[in-house]
Amino acid sequence: MRRADLAPTGLYNAIIRSNLVSPGVRIEATPDKRTDLMASLRPFWLAAGQDAFSSTGLRDAAGRSGSFAGTQFDGRVRHQLSKALRLELDAVLFAKGEFLRTAPNAPLGRWTKYVSLNATAIF
Repeated sequence: MRRADLAPTGLYNAIIRSNLVSPGVRIEATPDKRTDLMASLRPFWLAAGQDAFSSTGLRDAAGRSGSFAGTQFDGRVRHQLSKALRLELDAVLFAKGEFLRTAPNAPLGRWTKYVSLNATAIF
């Protein structure tokens, strides 16, 4: 269960509980009986500057790329359409920090964007 701490599971799995320091703020709301909302803000730092960041495979063995990996904005909307069908929309926007922009073999770009739509059917 990684969603409770870090991000939605599934295709977006760059962040795991490995070599990171990450305090965060998370709010949840239930505007009605069938809908719930969640939003979180979480910065990420490497626990050790010479190690790899999470499951990305990025590493600066010399430690010259800094330790700040970036800031993640995460949101979710779930709506129960019926007793048997629930829809969920997840979105993550990750603003890459110094480490994820300057480490050797770091991919280009300043942002990682993720959106998913999920349906759960109970039968």
